[in-house]
Amino acid sequence: MQIGILRRDGRTDPFFDGTAADRLVIKRCEPCDHWYTPDQATCPRCGGDELVWAEASGKATLVTWAVTHGRPGPDGTAPPPAVLGLVELEEGPWMHARLDGADPASLREGLPLRAVFEHPDEGESYVLFRPAD
Repeated sequence: MQIGILRRDGRTDPFFDGTAADRLVIKRCEPCDHWYTPDQATCPRCGGDELVWAEASGKATLVTWAVTHGRPGPDGTAPPPAVLGLVELEEGPWMHARLDGADPASLREGLPLRAVFEHPDEGESYVLFRPAD
C-alpha cells in the first residue's frame, strides 16, 4: 500500500530535513528534558513553550497495530496488506507509523522496532519502523 506524496508545511521542515538525512527528529523540552512528537507545540509537563528539535535514537517498541487490506485492482489482484502501528519511542512519546518488513502474524505488544527511512522520487522522505535485528 502506497503512503502517498508527503509535502512539508513550514512547521515540519526540521522533521523532513531529518528524514531526508535518515534521522528521526522530534521535539524536546529543554527545561524538563521531556520528549514529544513532532506536532507538539508546548510542554504540558512544565508549561514551557520553547520546544526544540532533537535527534531521537530511532528505537521503539510496538504498542498496538492494525492490518489494512487494499481493494483489488482491475486485474483482480489486491495489494499486499499494510500494517499501521502505534509505537513508543525509546525517548517516551508515542507515534503512529507504518510498519515495514513485519509479518502480521509475528507482531506482538512490546516488539522491539527501529526506524528506517523511505526516499520516494516525489515528495518528502518519511519514517517507517521495522522489527529490530
